[in-house]
Formats: sequence, C-alpha cells, structure tokens
Amino acid sequence: MRFFEEIVPLFYFMLYDVSMRRLTHLIVLAAFIFSCGGQWSALQCLAWVNMIHEYSQMVPLSEAVSMTFSGKYPCAMCKAIAEKKQSENSKALAIDKYAKKFFSPDSIEAAGPQTAQLHYPDFTRSLLTRAEVPPSPPPRLALS
Repeated sequence: MRFFEEIVPLFYFMLYDVSMRRLTHLIVLAAFIFSCGGQWSALQCLAWVNMIHEYSQMVPLSEAVSMTFSGKYPCAMCKAIAEKKQSENSKALAIDKYAKKFFSPDSIEAAGPQTAQLHYPDFTRSLLTRAEVPPSPPPRLALS
C-alpha cells in the first residue's frame, strides 16, 4: 500500500509536466501561425468548406467543388478575407517604403586605451642555459 501512496503523486506530477509542455508547444505554434498570417488561411479553408456545403445543396458535389475553387463565385467571406489580406500587404509595403536609411560615417577615430610598457627582470637567459654539466654516464632506470 505504501508503494502506491508514493507512486501516484509522482504519476500525477509527470502527467501535469507532460500536459504543460504540450500546452506551451501549442501556444508557441499558434503564435507562430498567427505571426505568419496563418489566420487568413484557416478562415479561407472555413469559407471553402462553407461554399462547398452551400453549392452542393443546389448542384452535384463535383460541380460544387469546381464552382468553389474556380474563383468565379466568391462568397462574402472570401471577399472579406481577400480585402483584409490586401490591406495587410499594403501596410507592410508602406512600412518598407519609409524604412530608415543608415549612412556610413566618413571617418571613425576610436581612441584606444592607454598602454604602459611593463619591464620584467631579465631571467629568461638564465632559463635557456644551465650552469651544471649533465652526469656522465647518464643514469639508468633501475628495473626491479
């Protein structure tokens, strides 16, 4: 019984974690779709489904589909979507039209930091030469 008392809260926490991760992924996906103008595509699909439904009540289904996608018989929703898309595109073009232009300066003089010469004692020569002579004969490793 003790086993289930420990495992069940852990299981609920794992489910909560997975569901929150999925929710955040869905929110990010929806934000991406809306930022790219995907709402107009979704509304256009709804309008097409509605048009097929309405036209299929008057004519056969194959003819209703061809009437829907021919572009000759747009519904009010299709016209509104096209108008909104056009207004968004004109706004984007207006923003690009008045984009700021940056000019490069003629010359740039950057003042660097003041540097000072550091003088170290001259001990590098003593590291290059040795005063004592190596032992003769050279030492051998003792194998034991």
